[in-house]
Amino acid sequence: MALSGTDLINRFELYFDGADMTNASLYLCVDDSLDDAGAQRVIATLREVGLWSEAAAKRVPAEHKPMYAEQMQFVGSSSGRLDGKTFHIAAYDHPKYPCNPERWQAWQDCITKHFP
Repeated sequence: MALSGTDLINRFELYFDGADMTNASLYLCVDDSLDDAGAQRVIATLREVGLWSEAAAKRVPAEHKPMYAEQMQFVGSSSGRLDGKTFHIAAYDHPKYPCNPERWQAWQDCITKHFP
């Protein structure tokens, strides 16, 4: 069963790159099976290929998630696997932070290559 954009917001920790606006509204989504260390490994790979800034990753606070679910339009998601555990990347559109389609495709290509 595919996850909806709202499922991803509500059921996962959402990491984002607040320093690179070409990554606006792109999120790494991890659950408890893949802890922060695993998320940081995925982020390190995105950095290595030039798809994440050197700034520390930020997380969407739980109290902001209802606003995210309400205001953001889901573009799509893709999954990857790390150490046998599944994680997701997701793209949304927001009037103030539109998704960059080229960057979203680059994220998908990176995850497919490095985390099949």
